[in-house]
Amino acid sequence: MPAAKGLAKLRADLTKVYGDRLTRRETMLRPDAISTGSLTLDYALGVGGFALKRTHEIVGPEGMGKTTLANLTMANAQRQYPDRAVCLIDMEQAYDYAWAEKLGVDTSEDRFIHLYPDHSEDVSDQIAMVLRSGLVSVVTVDSIGGMESKAAFEKKADESAMGKNSQVISRMVKRVAGLCREHNSLVLFINQYRANIGSPRGGEKSAGPNALKYNTTTKIAMRRTSEPTRKVSIDDAVSEAPKELEVGRQLRVKVERNKLAPQGRSADFWFYNHATEQYGPVGIDRSDEAAVLGIATGAVTRLNTSYYQLPDGTKVNGRPAVKAAFAEHPELAEQVREHALALISGEIKGELTVTYDDAPEGVDPTTGEITEATA
Repeated sequence: MPAAKGLAKLRADLTKVYGDRLTRRETMLRPDAISTGSLTLDYALGVGGFALKRTHEIVGPEGMGKTTLANLTMANAQRQYPDRAVCLIDMEQAYDYAWAEKLGVDTSEDRFIHLYPDHSEDVSDQIAMVLRSGLVSVVTVDSIGGMESKAAFEKKADESAMGKNSQVISRMVKRVAGLCREHNSLVLFINQYRANIGSPRGGEKSAGPNALKYNTTTKIAMRRTSEPTRKVSIDDAVSEAPKELEVGRQLRVKVERNKLAPQGRSADFWFYNHATEQYGPVGIDRSDEAAVLGIATGAVTRLNTSYYQLPDGTKVNGRPAVKAAFAEHPELAEQVREHALALISGEIKGELTVTYDDAPEGVDPTTGEITEATA
């Protein structure tokens, strides 16, 4: 039997036994993505944000802004897909609605789903149900470190349920990866570092099983830089401590794993948790990011020691004037983002677009037998 006919028959037999969505063909296309809210992080990720049809892990110590970054991504998803909602699965039961709304998340019932599962098995089932609906573009799980299995949840403190949680999470991430592809959604797993007590050298490792490593497309790690925090003076101090309030910090986000573009890039940006006249509104300082990214990628041209040319051809004097121009004209920041992403577009590994086979030519679609005409 010729090889082509033999493979056609094999494909038909596999389809008949295991279902009509087993055999498939894949073509390579640039993946669609949802912006993280940070221009430099979108650039570091290579595809303009968190890619759809994929799962992603955000890891870092406490207080590094992991949930905040997820909020910014969900807010951008609501803008990008106004007919779809976003979902938060809240294992920590500490979600701040007022803070999310400051960051731009629409928390109304027709745009936002907030779930409080008791244990890991519920998380797995809830994610599957939400994704299969096709109504949600982003699901955030906050957090992997806060999950525990049903066995541990229901047992007494002195009864062991070791390993159950890792097994449930492993099955969950494998299950979720396929559903994301099928329903054009993405899942953000928020995670924390734990002391690596199993290693004689100590150190830290992210919580959860190794399945997260193999089934998530990207892993980003968030930490502070060595830059001093930015503070403002306050008049209502009630102690002898310095009368200052911390309003901003510089964060460094490293792309530790990326299956769609080169990994290892880092993004530095300033984040403000209080709106001030001196430093601006709450959130990521996009005007500062646009200036940094524009100069680094050539979208902003340095004419001499003090003058710069912006993407629209405007010439300004001094770095502060560049930042001020971006703050006044946000559309220029978007031009910088597009220019930066175009520079690295050739490095992007194409997303797999899946189509499923019908009965191969020359094979009876009912019986799977090769017809006489082609035998």
